[in-house]
Amino acid sequence: MKYLKTRRFTIVILLVITTIGLSFNSCDELIKNKDKEKQEQEQKNKSITNNKNEAKLLLMLSKDNHEVIKLSKTLQQIITKDSIADLVKTIEKTHINIAKEFSEVASDKLISIPNYTEVTVQQTIDQDNLKYKIQTLKKLRAKIDNQLYLLEKLSKTTNSKDFQNILSETDSKINKSLNKADNILNNLNTNS
Repeated sequence: MKYLKTRRFTIVILLVITTIGLSFNSCDELIKNKDKEKQEQEQKNKSITNNKNEAKLLLMLSKDNHEVIKLSKTLQQIITKDSIADLVKTIEKTHINIAKEFSEVASDKLISIPNYTEVTVQQTIDQDNLKYKIQTLKKLRAKIDNQLYLLEKLSKTTNSKDFQNILSETDSKINKSLNKADNILNNLNTNS
């Protein structure tokens, strides 16, 4: 009898020790799982915030791009010199292509941006006024310069390969547009 009591006692002690050991083990697993869930949630939140910032910047770039197209069309109406009008036309074509690229990336990322075909230009009253031409050209230059700033900001924000590809292509195109705008501005200033 005594043997059975000792054996029962030993079995109970072993069960208690095993239960305690398993409970510590499961507590560690719970803590690890909670930490892992917290890290995953933080990663998701960071990704969502990053996607929102990318969308905002792309929308801002698209709006500026539409303004560049609109200002280019306005300048084409008011500038009579063929060489300058051709430069303005190339700026417009470049930014129409950029708008198409923005639209492709936006549709892939499920971002809604305005369509470049929605750009309309009203007939200007001061089209013969040199001051108005220079002022419009300065607005164009400022919009292009702002696009470069937004591109730089987007390149620092994004990790997306789609955005990285479009940024590298678009940056050089916008820099060329900025140089053309500067050339036109210099030409108009020297001819005045």
